[in-house]
Amino acid sequence: MNEMKVARGLGWFSIGLGAAEIVAGREIGRALGMEDKSWLFRLFGVREAAAGVAILARENPRAGVWARVAGDALDLAALGSGFTADNPKKDNLSAAFAIVAGITALDYWCAKRLGSGRPHGSIATHRANVADGSAPHYQESESTSTR
Repeated sequence: MNEMKVARGLGWFSIGLGAAEIVAGREIGRALGMEDKSWLFRLFGVREAAAGVAILARENPRAGVWARVAGDALDLAALGSGFTADNPKKDNLSAAFAIVAGITALDYWCAKRLGSGRPHGSIATHRANVADGSAPHYQESESTSTR
């Protein structure tokens, strides 16, 4: 799996999810039994959209993907606070928690891979998406590949 493609997909996903949270924060809060936190979902939407823009605007989206990981931790903490005895929507909340936890794992994987310094897929893909090819190890790999 190519982490650059995953990162770009996460960027677009962040913008879409952020827009949905901004526009429908009240409905999201109601569906999760957290009506009193609708302002928080809207604020998280702004953060989510900003992370998406950061991912798509940068040549190396590592910082934006790490922003998503940090945001996921905040999301999980906020969702965790909704598991109260009087919440009638615990099933919806559990599903949302599981989905965010799964996406957190993907975000973390992607952020770690983007920071690993390893080529992303092929060396040509790495050069096209991350590096300009001027690092010394590129010249070495080119000279060994022509032998």
